[in-house]
Amino acid sequence: MAALSLGICAPAFGAPAPAAPPPVASPPSRPSTPAGSGPPGAPNIQMLTAQLAHASSRPAAADLEARIEQMRQHPLSPTTRLLLRRAQADLADRKSLDAVADLDDALVLQPEVGILWRDRAQARLAAQDLDGAVADLGVALHRDDSDAVAWQILSSVEEQRGDWKAAYQAWQRVLALDPMAADGRRQAERLRLKAFGQPT
Repeated sequence: MAALSLGICAPAFGAPAPAAPPPVASPPSRPSTPAGSGPPGAPNIQMLTAQLAHASSRPAAADLEARIEQMRQHPLSPTTRLLLRRAQADLADRKSLDAVADLDDALVLQPEVGILWRDRAQARLAAQDLDGAVADLGVALHRDDSDAVAWQILSSVEEQRGDWKAAYQAWQRVLALDPMAADGRRQAERLRLKAFGQPT
């Protein structure tokens, strides 16, 4: 994610150079959203995410969702794209462990790309590896906490674990980012009832 300054000073001229201690890397700063690509002035992920939060109709939201997803996939190499497509085909064929293996390979190639962690979480959820899915979503959302799809998957994982309050809270994040999400309000109400019951 970010270049690190090692802060090593050069020794005084003519003095023997002391053995330098190994540099300690500080953790990279976490961007709230990945940088968009394209020429200056072109729409980027931040701009499109802001538009998505104010979309006035489901078709407008769906168009923005597709454009944002395309931008998130932009950094993928051809080999990684092939592995991702293969994983998606495996999931469609209910071969969740094969999908996890494909995404393991993709993450070896490009571990810095947040959507790969998100998509492996989806595959792990399908394989009923709920702890693994949560771990992957932690990485994905650390890299990009404006990814509504990752929050949707987290809500599903928490639902599978029976933690209805956590599932509802994750879905609230989905609606904050994408108020016109497909079936969003009905799902929010269903989770609210599971978490808190009928109002008195």
